[in-house]
Amino acid sequence: MRKEIVNQEIDLGERRVVIKKAWKVDKSKEYPDGIEYALQYLYNKDGLWLQVARIDNQLHESRPGSHIHIMKREEVIWEDLSLPEAKERIIDIGESVIRNIIDRI
Repeated sequence: MRKEIVNQEIDLGERRVVIKKAWKVDKSKEYPDGIEYALQYLYNKDGLWLQVARIDNQLHESRPGSHIHIMKREEVIWEDLSLPEAKERIIDIGESVIRNIIDRI
């Protein structure tokens, strides 16, 4: 089973948006809570939407668990996050990236 339960675009203003998606799935070792999710922090620079950060709990290199992808970094950061925690975290990370590196892109 995989049923969409959240499909939301959160407008943060100033060319920033968070895309939040979640699905109800069968409980398993990959999804012990029965929720699969993905959040993207997007920034519009010169008319192009850039993915600044992404947090999801989808398999990454065959490993389950929530993790964070950050623009211009190859490695992911593994962090145990619920969906509400991930929403707050993605906004913090996205704002930090924009303050620190977006002008160099």
